Amino acid sequence: MDMNLLPFCFKRTQMLTAIALGSACLTLSANAQEVLCDATQASTHELPLLNASCPIGKGLWGKQTPRGSESTFWIQCGVLAKPLSLDQAKVIYQHISTDVWGKIEGKNARCLIGPYQDFATASKELQAVKKLKPYQQAFIREVIKGAPVKKQQAAAISAKPAKPLVPARQSTTILPPVKATKVVTDKPIPNIAKAHPESMEVSIRGEIKLGNLHFKMPYLPFGDNQFYMEYDKPWTRLDFAKANQLCGSLGMKVPNREQWQTLLEADVMKANQWPMYLPYWGADNSALFTTGKMTTTSGKSLLNVMCVG
Repeated sequence: MDMNLLPFCFKRTQMLTAIALGSACLTLSANAQEVLCDATQASTHELPLLNASCPIGKGLWGKQTPRGSESTFWIQCGVLAKPLSLDQAKVIYQHISTDVWGKIEGKNARCLIGPYQDFATASKELQAVKKLKPYQQAFIREVIKGAPVKKQQAAAISAKPAKPLVPARQSTTILPPVKATKVVTDKPIPNIAKAHPESMEVSIRGEIKLGNLHFKMPYLPFGDNQFYMEYDKPWTRLDFAKANQLCGSLGMKVPNREQWQTLLEADVMKANQWPMYLPYWGADNSALFTTGKMTTTSGKSLLNVMCVG
């Protein structure tokens, strides 16, 4: 089945036997543009496979340091005759805070761990992975983005204490670690509304009025819908049809490009700790990024949902 990847957790070690097939979306920053990587997962016994166009960058060898100030990183754990099975990957999952992926290249399958937004974390977890006998030749790859890093800055990055491993979470999307700062946030709004005729409930995580526009951030606390973690909270991810159905149940719609731009210009999403990394559904199968980038994608992708009325 198709998956759309963006940047964190698939299913951690004890959850690996319960992975649900479906879409995920991995947003990588490459060549100064956000890239939606697609992936496919054939069965619950196999790792998802990144598509051929997903950027994995170039290797950092020896004591080389990052070349970009906003780069994304992967750990390459090998080039194999076939992708690792989920059972084989369990050994790696015990030592990492991200995920294990396969990427078919010709007759071989590249083993990749990540993605990472923090070089120090990638370096720390690389050392843990290299202690595993099959992966002693693992190394870091960099998808370069941002201004060149000065030598003294790179040294500071490599010396930076790594963040502790993220605990196990039920999540099906790769997300970059959120460097959350303490901000004044709105209190959660305990508004509950009926989402579907089958008695599904919708929790409104937050809402804001901007002029004559009313934005709501819905969450489905029950059911089999997939989600991911950001700001230590689960957030619902839906395909385009279900996103429209959810907003319709609230008497609203997914935003068009002009409405989305109004929300971005208000600069309220980060302060309210609403998801920033996974794109949101917009009108006409558009994926709306919090950076202002907009693109058209498959309706099967699983993206964030923001409703407007």
